[in-house]
Amino acid sequence: MYEYYYKKEDFGMCLTECEGDGEEAIIPGDRDILIVGDDLFKGHKELVRVEFPDSIIEIGGFLFDGCENLKEVKLPSNLKDFWQYSMTRCGIEEIEIPGSVERIASFTFNQCDQLKTVRFNEGTRKILPWAFKDCANLMDVYLPSTIKEISDNAFEGCPNVVLYRK
Repeated sequence: MYEYYYKKEDFGMCLTECEGDGEEAIIPGDRDILIVGDDLFKGHKELVRVEFPDSIIEIGGFLFDGCENLKEVKLPSNLKDFWQYSMTRCGIEEIEIPGSVERIASFTFNQCDQLKTVRFNEGTRKILPWAFKDCANLMDVYLPSTIKEISDNAFEGCPNVVLYRK
């Protein structure tokens, strides 16, 4: 079980730390959290599932770094931005990106070795360089009609990736 610590900032509530462990982390939705800070679950190998409340609009860097057993992440429907390396080196196999995320930053999904499928919803417009760098098992990426730009090296190190456009 995780215990969460928050900080009130000028822009709103920020989730800054957590203590404890467990296979499941459900971030409480009663605090109107806007941002999840860097490194929150870094190194939690026991973590299998995470659920965010819909109030969150930004997810910090290295959030799941080393969470090699993480299989399921329910992203907030109002998410606007992943910071660089947010999902790096975690064990997710499939992810659905809300349409509220207009761009995928560089190295967001860096070295997600088990990632096989990515589904984007209508609204995402850009995938920046190295967004999915070295996701060696990534096969299927489903793109919305709103995609306007995909960097030439967005999928560098993903030898078998196939992009499906609507």
